[in-house]
Amino acid sequence: MSKTVLSDHVNKCLMSEKYVSKGRTATGIAALLLLQGATMLPAQAANAAKIGQRVLMIEMTPALCNLQPTRSRMRQCLEGYSLTVSGLDMGYGERCGRGSDPRLTPLQLKVVNRIMPDTTVRTQAWQRYGACSPLSASSYFRQITNYAGALKLPNELNTGNSYTVLKSRFIGQMTQLNSGMSPASVDLICQVGSRRQMILTDVHVCYEGSQFGTCHNVVDNCGSKFIISGGK
Repeated sequence: MSKTVLSDHVNKCLMSEKYVSKGRTATGIAALLLLQGATMLPAQAANAAKIGQRVLMIEMTPALCNLQPTRSRMRQCLEGYSLTVSGLDMGYGERCGRGSDPRLTPLQLKVVNRIMPDTTVRTQAWQRYGACSPLSASSYFRQITNYAGALKLPNELNTGNSYTVLKSRFIGQMTQLNSGMSPASVDLICQVGSRRQMILTDVHVCYEGSQFGTCHNVVDNCGSKFIISGGK
């Protein structure tokens, strides 16, 4: 099984002819991060951030687009994304920024778009989580791209096909691919499909500062096996 970081993993899906709308480039998120010198947080942002648990929330886009028809007009559904990030819980509380929109530079927005393409999702993530922290919108979304850019995911999420997967095998792949990750660092969330099968919709990855941590308040409702929906 090949190793793919989340940014590469998403971009390989997005930038292939099958998944991409006309005119999109194949520049990887890692290259764009290097271009803007954003692979590490600025010192002032790092100092402002609370050292504690953070939860990166990754959505299985084809599954959610199929299970929730109200999402059908979202950009990630229309353009065939296989994975997207829905937010980063910084541990400061929730829903502090009602009515506020995150302000990002055009270059940073281009980077963030590759893993959070929908404007509404970005705004909701900022209002629900980012605005509760002492970070600026720029620093908050930079944290998201930093975590996402370093995370490696199993190859089954990158094929466009659907699979039935044992939970133990999936978690084992995650921990093998990511040094320092334990099974307790991952929370898998499923929804029931039309055939009463459990379909993976969300992967939450938990951190303590910059290291993998233990997830609290877990959902973990997928059972011993589940379906990874590739949209086919």
